[in-house]
Amino acid sequence: MVRHATTASCKKHGVLILWIIFLLSIIEDYALAIKLTEVRVPKHAIRGQDVMLECHYDMEGEALYSVKWYKDGREFYRYVPRDDPPQQTFPVEGITVNVQNSTNSHVMLESINLFSSGKYRCEASAEAPSFQTVAENGEMMVVGE
Repeated sequence: MVRHATTASCKKHGVLILWIIFLLSIIEDYALAIKLTEVRVPKHAIRGQDVMLECHYDMEGEALYSVKWYKDGREFYRYVPRDDPPQQTFPVEGITVNVQNSTNSHVMLESINLFSSGKYRCEASAEAPSFQTVAENGEMMVVGE
C-alpha cells in the first residue's frame, strides 16, 4: 500500500513539474518578445506636403530581420538590414517614398495626395530562429488646403 501511494505521489509531482516547465517557457517567450514602443502616423495631413511615418521598437536582444510598411494591406516599404541595399519600395497608389530620408524606423512620404489617405501598418520582425513579428496600425486622412 505504501508503494502504491508513492507511485501516485510521483505522478502528481511529475504533472506539476511539467506544468511549471510549460508556464516558464511561456513566460520566457513573452519576456523575450520584441515590442513596438511607438508607431506614429499623423491623423490628418495636408495634400502636397511630405509626411513622416515612425515605427520604434525594442528587439529585446533579438536581431532585426525586417521592418515593413503597408497602406490598406498593401506593402509599400521594406527595410531588411542584411540586404544590399537594405531598402525596397513597392508601387501603391498615393504613396511616393523618399528613400534617402527613410530608415528602419522612419519613412518619409513625399507630396501626399488624397489617395494617400488610409490605414497604415508597421510590422517589425526578428531574425531566425524566432521570426517573432509585431505590428500596429494608424489611420491618416489627407485633406486639401
